[in-house]
Amino acid sequence: MILPVTVFVLISFSSCSSSKKARTSQTQAVLTPPLTSNNLNKEVIDEDTPFVVVEEMPVFPGGDSLLLKYIAQNTKYPEVSKAKKIEGKVIVRFCVTKVGGVDRISVLKGVDPEIDSEAVRVVGTLPAFKPGRQGGKAVPVWYMIPITFALK
Repeated sequence: MILPVTVFVLISFSSCSSSKKARTSQTQAVLTPPLTSNNLNKEVIDEDTPFVVVEEMPVFPGGDSLLLKYIAQNTKYPEVSKAKKIEGKVIVRFCVTKVGGVDRISVLKGVDPEIDSEAVRVVGTLPAFKPGRQGGKAVPVWYMIPITFALK
């Protein structure tokens, strides 16, 4: 009686041991390869994906004060919003491309559909920026600007 029980226990332990070895080898198969000098500095970056922060941020010709002046001079307060006495600050996000153009314009914080549309329109008319740079080369960069609509 003791012999069959002992054989059963030995068989059970040996099958557990071999299943652990099988699991270990499976785990090793899915591990990532170790870092070597060949793959250490490789980065996968899509050239069209805008950066949020770069070594050199994009610059409007003449600087931020001229950017705000340009927006103030070219913004037309929507008549519907004037009549409703709607005021507020629209936060617009856009991408300054690697050649300095403006695209991917969107409203992050809006006030009113007419005012938001005017903010998007005026940002779409901006002249070319000096592009942002990362690692010495021009790259697309996200840019945000608040546009305040206030009645006098």
